[in-house]
Amino acid sequence: MATSLRNQFRVARTSAELTHFRQQAWRLYEPVPSETIEAFGQAWPLRPGLTFTPFANAVRCTAHCAFCSEELQRYDGHQLTAKRLIDDYPAYFARLREVLRPFRGWPLGLSLSGLEATAEPQWLRELLACLTQLEHEGMVFDEKVLYTNGSGFVASPDLGLALQDFGLSRLELSRCHDDEAVNQHIMRFNRNQPMRHNAVYAATVRWLHQHLAVKNSCILTQVGITTLPDVERYLAWAAGLGVRQVVFRELSRLEGSYLPNVFTEWIEQQRVPIEPLLAAAVPTLEAPRAGWQYAGSTFGYYYYNEHYRWQGIEVIFETSSYPALQAATATGVLQKLILHSDGTLSGDWDPDSRVLSRVAAPAPALP
Repeated sequence: MATSLRNQFRVARTSAELTHFRQQAWRLYEPVPSETIEAFGQAWPLRPGLTFTPFANAVRCTAHCAFCSEELQRYDGHQLTAKRLIDDYPAYFARLREVLRPFRGWPLGLSLSGLEATAEPQWLRELLACLTQLEHEGMVFDEKVLYTNGSGFVASPDLGLALQDFGLSRLELSRCHDDEAVNQHIMRFNRNQPMRHNAVYAATVRWLHQHLAVKNSCILTQVGITTLPDVERYLAWAAGLGVRQVVFRELSRLEGSYLPNVFTEWIEQQRVPIEPLLAAAVPTLEAPRAGWQYAGSTFGYYYYNEHYRWQGIEVIFETSSYPALQAATATGVLQKLILHSDGTLSGDWDPDSRVLSRVAAPAPALP
């Protein structure tokens, strides 16, 4: 078993072992021993290799994806960071420097996600400059990933150059279908967003490939990519744009852990489990589908991936469990760090859960 700071990679040697992987998935993840850091007046146990997310929320998102996780609220949840915009950039970046100070020298993964980081180019440029300065001061980001719908690159292509200079490890670009009308039905870009059109998307991807490692991310849905022939058609289309790595994600398994709303209803109605796709690609190691080659499996603390090669493209199928994520968070060991848009640093997507530090309340005015 190969182990990184963030997950564990294994290659099934027999078909029985591969079946076991698929049945147990993330449950086979073996937690690594936690380490302790002194921060904000107390000791915090943390998972080595945890990720840090400065929640991107300077402006409203440029799309309204039907599966948006930022519209989900847990039964024990309090508030949604997505509803609170970053309205004071100097204060925000001062806070960013403050909350990361105790973690200097600790390897962190940097996950640029939340809403749409490219939607406000000024904020993203200032964020990259701030993080770069922190690196000069001892911060260690051993992996840097941007999750994006790509919309901001159309009007501000220089963002790609800024990300290249920053040393971005990869850019995960969301696209849920090779047909722009079907993709729009799922991702629901604002009408003024050119990225909704395939021609604009294709030109953007080709340009980005000159500067960054681009990985396509496709959410599996009943109205979109559903079957393995659908997957192969999408891959052929992506390959024509120069894409060499694609991940197909099952909608995260909620298992009744979130308050019902139109988003949870859509997610459950549209779910496409990955198991039938895995069985169609490689029913057994001895008899894979033509063109498909199993390369291994990744186990995370709340997700499971299977890796393949298909006509020169690396293909990943992923499934994840939000209850497993919440269970890991509930152990008290920090699994991730999120700087919320109100300045709260927490170990949870809920800014009122697993709080490490809040913005100090202003002193009362003198009489």
